[in-house]
Amino acid sequence: MKKLLAIERRIYVIAPETGSYQIFDDGDWSSTTTGTIIPSTNKIYATTTFNNLWELSLMNHNTRKISWDGWGTCNALVSVSSTDDSDTEYNLFAFCHKLWLIDDLKTGHCVDFLGGFTNVWTRVNTATAIEHKIYCTTSANNLWCIDTSSKDDPKKLGGGSDNWSVCKALINVNGMILAFCYKLWQVDKDDGKCKLFFDDDDENSKKSWLNLKCATVIENNVYVVLGSQLLELDTVTKKIREVSNENWSKTKVLISVDI
Repeated sequence: MKKLLAIERRIYVIAPETGSYQIFDDGDWSSTTTGTIIPSTNKIYATTTFNNLWELSLMNHNTRKISWDGWGTCNALVSVSSTDDSDTEYNLFAFCHKLWLIDDLKTGHCVDFLGGFTNVWTRVNTATAIEHKIYCTTSANNLWCIDTSSKDDPKKLGGGSDNWSVCKALINVNGMILAFCYKLWQVDKDDGKCKLFFDDDDENSKKSWLNLKCATVIENNVYVVLGSQLLELDTVTKKIREVSNENWSKTKVLISVDI
């Protein structure tokens, strides 16, 4: 059964149905900047402000410092399916001053995936993947699509009336992109055009998402830390439920996991 893994000062595992939680790792993770999971290995990767890249195994709780060189500039880690028809092979990408492909997870060795584009990727504020494509937003108010299978030049996609520079999370919900900015947008993955997720007469249409800390997905439900609350958004019924109000405001990363 899927659980939520929250990285703040410690690492917690949370039951999404009830909000009950337990400590998974009691080390000090307060310097974490970003993190993701590689589903095929059930391992978490996280970067810190101390320039470290860490690996955490969900199978045996082992933690390992992989590398300690330049990771303090990392804005987003993304695991990407290596092919359209594979859900078992993943590549790990890091948005730092360049877009790096971490081609050796034992040592943290990286290759400059695209070459150049330095000024672009330093401004990335959030990213997600659909199959072999990465979608990311930047503080320069852009939405980009990077095809990792073709290595073609990244495409700058159009957007709605909101501001991509304030985007707090891009989320892939079964192939649908949701963008948590000031408003919540549903984004066309082909051209970047947006429409508001909530209808105008829905009370949630007035909700601001600017205080969102992090987000993840379990099936059709999106889980977010908004302020101090842990919330569940059912993308089918478009209902929002409070899962927990245990002051999750210091959460840096939220990941759906099998434990």
